[in-house]
Amino acid sequence: MSDLSPLGFAFYAAVLLSAFAVRSAAGFGAGLIAIPMLAFILPVSTAVSVATVFTTLSSVQQVSREWRQIAWRQFVVIFLYSMVGIGLGLYFINLLDEDVLRHFLGVFLILYSIYALSAVDTSRLLPRRWHGALGAGVGIVGGLCSTLFGAGAGPIYVVYFDILRLEKAVFRATMSAVVLLGGAARIVGYGSFGFYGHSTIALLAVGLPLVIVGSWLGDRLVYKLSARSFSRLVAVVMLLSGITLLIR
Repeated sequence: MSDLSPLGFAFYAAVLLSAFAVRSAAGFGAGLIAIPMLAFILPVSTAVSVATVFTTLSSVQQVSREWRQIAWRQFVVIFLYSMVGIGLGLYFINLLDEDVLRHFLGVFLILYSIYALSAVDTSRLLPRRWHGALGAGVGIVGGLCSTLFGAGAGPIYVVYFDILRLEKAVFRATMSAVVLLGGAARIVGYGSFGFYGHSTIALLAVGLPLVIVGSWLGDRLVYKLSARSFSRLVAVVMLLSGITLLIR
């Protein structure tokens, strides 16, 4: 914390406010926005560990408030397979080339978001019989990606929930529940690698009020959006996330 200049701290504050306003409004995106930006002023491992804790804490607030909206069947599928992906990610974290994975993910998100922005048909993209297999694949890939480079799982889960055409409140609540339990598992894993030292704890203490304010701003925004506007917001965040992954 002492290594941050006043300008660096102002940048840190601006990143947290904007990232968690988006996170609260769209249900995902905080890590994909915050981690690349914070990496300009912090070590990548610190940026990852800080963003993971804040994303998990923000999910606690949303889940406690909106748990009745959770689509439990879809949540269980995604969560169980995400644990498999997280386990694989923790095992391979020092073996796989995360740059290649991140770039492939970025290209996929950009292509999908362009499709989502231009699509007008709201029918299901896949027959119902394929939803279970898709959920399993999404959970494993999402857990693996989130563990390897600290972000990226949110938009992958979004693709799955978008295919299911979940209603806005259900989408946000289910997404938050997945992020909450997945983030808790990653925090335990990162802690075993020694990511949470004294300087990181100080950053967390200073940043928590900023995350709370950013989340409040996002809540004010989302309730003013129509269902169509919300869908477009999700697609735009996915597009920005994909671009961020390519240039990070």
